Amino acid sequence: MTAFFLTYLEYLPDWWPRLLDGALVTASLSLLGFVLALGLGALLLVLQRSGVRPLAALARGYVVAVRTVPLLALLLTLYFALPALGLTLPGFWAGALGLGLHGSAYVAEILRGGLLSVHRGQREAALAAGLSPLQVFVCVVWPQALRVMLAPLLNTYVTLLKDSSLCALIATEELMLAARAIASESFLPLHIFLLVGVFYFAIAFPLSMLSRLIERRLRRGRRTLGVA
Repeated sequence: MTAFFLTYLEYLPDWWPRLLDGALVTASLSLLGFVLALGLGALLLVLQRSGVRPLAALARGYVVAVRTVPLLALLLTLYFALPALGLTLPGFWAGALGLGLHGSAYVAEILRGGLLSVHRGQREAALAAGLSPLQVFVCVVWPQALRVMLAPLLNTYVTLLKDSSLCALIATEELMLAARAIASESFLPLHIFLLVGVFYFAIAFPLSMLSRLIERRLRRGRRTLGVA
């Protein structure tokens, strides 16, 4: 066991910069994908609530279709099939786009569920009080819906962060691809992938704990409101 950990002391000065560079790419990739997922998810929500049946049906169909397609299949399609259509994307941008498209379907459902959690009577009361529809949304609906959405959105980001490891299969220089390269050079795969697991844990665990904290506080607030 001691020899196992002594190996890290010998090789870590060489491994650390490469793994750190891969971790920064992973963080950038997942963050960009999440931002794209937020934008597309909001657009899908607007289309579903637009009242225009073809647009609403298209948005609902997109959500259902994307949630049933594996992320890996989507990434491979973007990276290998788009060049046949005259559009070639680098691995990083194909990965970010794939993560964003995949995550947008889940974000759209989170946003929809958050808005539905606000009782319709509050909207009607705010309109009766003289607020405009925009004021009702900004001042009444959105603050309450955001409380419900925040924890699931953080969980979605953590999921995208972990799923970004699939981008190694489309030549994206992220953490997992860097680990595979080092493992093939050093013939120490157990040491490398254990260290990579620590990297992912260090990034994802604080966000998961923050999500749980938000959920607990939200439940506590609801119980207090119910008692009142």
